[in-house]
Amino acid sequence: MHTKAERFVALDVLRGLTMVIMALDHARDFFALGWVYYAPTDIALSNLEVFFTRWITHFAAPVFIFLAGIGLFFASKRRSKNELAFLAISRGIWLIFLELTLVGFFWSFNSEFVYHPKVAVLFTIGVSMIGVGLLIYLPKYLIATIALIMLFGHNAFDGIHASDFGVYSWVWMLAHDPGDFFIGEIQIRVVYPFFPWIGVMALGYLFGPITKLPRIERKKIFLWTGITVVLFGLLLRFSNFYGDEHTWLIYSDFETTLMSFLNFTKYPPSLIYLSEFIGLAMIFMSVFDRDLGVWSNPLRDFGQVPFFFYILHIPILHLGGIVLAELVFGDSSWLFGAPIENSPIGYSYGSELLPTYIAWIVVVIGLYFPSRWFVKLKQRRKDWWLSYL
Repeated sequence: MHTKAERFVALDVLRGLTMVIMALDHARDFFALGWVYYAPTDIALSNLEVFFTRWITHFAAPVFIFLAGIGLFFASKRRSKNELAFLAISRGIWLIFLELTLVGFFWSFNSEFVYHPKVAVLFTIGVSMIGVGLLIYLPKYLIATIALIMLFGHNAFDGIHASDFGVYSWVWMLAHDPGDFFIGEIQIRVVYPFFPWIGVMALGYLFGPITKLPRIERKKIFLWTGITVVLFGLLLRFSNFYGDEHTWLIYSDFETTLMSFLNFTKYPPSLIYLSEFIGLAMIFMSVFDRDLGVWSNPLRDFGQVPFFFYILHIPILHLGGIVLAELVFGDSSWLFGAPIENSPIGYSYGSELLPTYIAWIVVVIGLYFPSRWFVKLKQRRKDWWLSYL
């Protein structure tokens, strides 16, 4: 019989914070117009407010995938390796299936999504779970070696592009270089290449044992490791030597220079990008590893049911974006597509970001009570299928 492991509350709170930050980016997808939607980090078009609204949400993907790796370690304490591998691989297949079906429809509200599937975050989390589910059979030092090669080495291949592989270009897209390829009439858009993300989840799995150390010791390890990783990323960025295919430039004004410096590459995730946000995650892990007040309860609850939160917030935001567009413009056609399109030229809400932030706050507050209900349901019932939600 599986024994119930004690929850590591700091992980739940950090994962909940990650979900809340993620919701801000998705609110922007449905409530922002023009370049605020399609080019928020293009420093030729953007401003600090829009840039940082997008930039802060870069925190979500690497932190969630890193924490998913720690979660797999927790699961390993009450399962054999074969049971853990089955859990990881079956969850991975489930996430891939949902990305291609229900979630694809929620993002498009259009049946054409079947012909335009995306290899996006859920798909890549699924592949990463499958990958780590296979890696767990290896000795820890080999897992660490593979993870570090993926994280530190993949930017060495930035100069190699999918087009260099001809008919096999799709292989390199899935591994490293985002792009589109066709299978018959189906156009597959690769947004999240697999290679570095498997390394991120494997790294989380390897960091899992630290959470079992005495609190004082683990807080120090997470804090100083996080600070070291953040400083390493900043020094690497300052050098313009390695770690991100897009170098930064000095401009005549500080704001543009700052945006250039912080404009890390997410697709695929550069070494610098991963260093900064995983390092910050470790620092937050240390900060949250204490007796927190009631203010943390909503984050803790979101963090215990992240998939439930994810599945609900997309259609709610999508519907909200359609309603607002119809009320203001009498038109929401661009919000029905696979993928959704940029808004027509000339459309404006009178504010670049206000609708995004209002929608974000409303959906986070609105999902608290359903999430809290689902947390209690999972505590009361132990049905096997609940572990997949």
